[in-house]
Amino acid sequence: MTRGNQSKISVGLTLVAATAIVAACGTGLSDRAVRSIEGPNGKITYVSSYNSPEVIEKIIGSNELTPVLNDGANIPEKYRPIIDAFGKISMGCTATHIGNGLVITAGHCFEAPEKRINNKPCDGITVDWGYRKDKAPYLRSKCTMVLAAELNDDRDYAIFRVDVAPKSSIELDLSARPKTGTTLTIFGHPQLRPLEWSQTCTLENGSNGNWGKDEFSHQCDTEPGNSGSVVLDDQSLKIIGIHDGGRVPWNYATYLLDTPVREFLNDGGSVPPTDPNPAPLPPDLPSDTITQLPTRSYGPFLNNEVRTLAQFGTELGHAISFNMDVNTERNSDFVRILDGAGRTSFYSGKQTHSLEKLPLPVRVTFRSDESIRSKKVVLRQVVAFK
Repeated sequence: MTRGNQSKISVGLTLVAATAIVAACGTGLSDRAVRSIEGPNGKITYVSSYNSPEVIEKIIGSNELTPVLNDGANIPEKYRPIIDAFGKISMGCTATHIGNGLVITAGHCFEAPEKRINNKPCDGITVDWGYRKDKAPYLRSKCTMVLAAELNDDRDYAIFRVDVAPKSSIELDLSARPKTGTTLTIFGHPQLRPLEWSQTCTLENGSNGNWGKDEFSHQCDTEPGNSGSVVLDDQSLKIIGIHDGGRVPWNYATYLLDTPVREFLNDGGSVPPTDPNPAPLPPDLPSDTITQLPTRSYGPFLNNEVRTLAQFGTELGHAISFNMDVNTERNSDFVRILDGAGRTSFYSGKQTHSLEKLPLPVRVTFRSDESIRSKKVVLRQVVAFK
């Protein structure tokens, strides 16, 4: 059954918990709070009303959540190739693998701040992949770094890496925001149960529920634990959003297009591969072996420009550190850094980054779209370690 923009009778969800709410923090938002409880299946992290903690994502109308069984034999055949791409995160949310160890979920799962945070450690967080009622997880991965995360009135997302990539992944749709009325579907781990399918609903305007400018409404069934589940276009089965929470009768999600996920993709839109055996970072050397290099400034930039800004070779030593001031068009123009260990990172928007002891050689490149609004990129306090 497809649910859409219509009046519904809401059935309240009783969140059974071994312990009452153990953590609640207003994030500076109008009325959203990150909460953690000990549920019957483990710790669950979710967002509720700050003033009314009982107001949480709900089953809307009749409960249509369907456990996925027999490798998907009880759900439509088209979904079966993707069900191993979903994972249960140890802090109580749902994760989705988008390729080569890159994973997305909700920002509140990592207690993200209002303003975007980059490279947040995530020690101790694990993801169990392929967990179903009749099947144990086939893989447990460790979170290695939260690359970007944000939680505010308009967006709620987190992008992170895991040490071992799952065998299945799901494609992204970054072409445009999907139209109102698009048929949607969601897979996740409500209440941390084995994988369940929401069946289908439709994408509706974020004004239903008074959600933010980068969010949309939907009426697919969810429960706490579904936080971070991706929202799929039911026709293409590509990701168009990230489910975040809800208040009866509207659940809500962040448009994928309004997250910085593109920064972590290759120029062609695919997820860059992860080096399975990255070279170890060289050991620290005494401070008297450093070489100070001059500040470098780049810009203005052109439309559809792809160029190398700087190259630092091994003749300088074994590693390099610098501060980088980026003032580029957010989520459209990107600075890319490739280091000697094969690691790639992307930066966009207006912010400063501190890059510490990147193994040489290091290459810094820039790419813009057809509507250039980027101003400057500056590399300063550049220090090479011999």
